[in-house]
Amino acid sequence: MVHHNTVLSQVLKLLPRHKFDSLSKAHDGKRRRDALPRWSQFVALLTGHLGERKSLRDITMALESQSSRHY
Repeated sequence: MVHHNTVLSQVLKLLPRHKFDSLSKAHDGKRRRDALPRWSQFVALLTGHLGERKSLRDITMALESQSSRHY
């Protein structure tokens, strides 16, 4: 089976994760213990932006419809 990278994974490779994490820690306020991690939130919003989603509910539905492809 051939593996193909998605456009989203190609865009995320351009962003240094360690830099994102260090900025997140520097500017992070109090968060609930069960809150979504910053990186996951960023990926969800990026997915919504690239997919031209119109609302948070629309982003959620799009992500849930592709749950078998999450890693």
